[in-house]
Amino acid sequence: MKADYTDTYITTVRSTCPMTAKDLFQQTFVHYPKPVLYLLRLRDWLVKPFGLQSGGRFTDFVTEQNDSRVIIYKSDKHLDFRILLQCDTFNVSTYQQTIKISTFINYHNSLGKVYFFFIRPFHSFLCKQMLNRTARIWEKENKM
Repeated sequence: MKADYTDTYITTVRSTCPMTAKDLFQQTFVHYPKPVLYLLRLRDWLVKPFGLQSGGRFTDFVTEQNDSRVIIYKSDKHLDFRILLQCDTFNVSTYQQTIKISTFINYHNSLGKVYFFFIRPFHSFLCKQMLNRTARIWEKENKM
């Protein structure tokens, strides 16, 4: 998939049962911690005067979903973004599984580039934190 910007964050989950991509999606994009909600609301408020679409729930943008992956896609006049959530095969001998979150951004114009320039540091931090948080919660709920 060609993109102007991409990133991937990976972690390993150690638990007694496998995580599906739907589980990963639910924990990462449906059950936000309050600080993330505040940041998303702040972002929505800041970009509204520039005509950048924001808001909406990630559940509204799921374009593909199965046990191993969920794809989220949204497009506006400034940029397209895709998020790929992926759960690799659960290793029954080690009780481990790799989970990933990847982002793909395509810019349509300069405003899309400027927007993501300011969002990128928050995006990177939040992706790492949310993925690690999801792994911790899954491991706690599915202790060995």
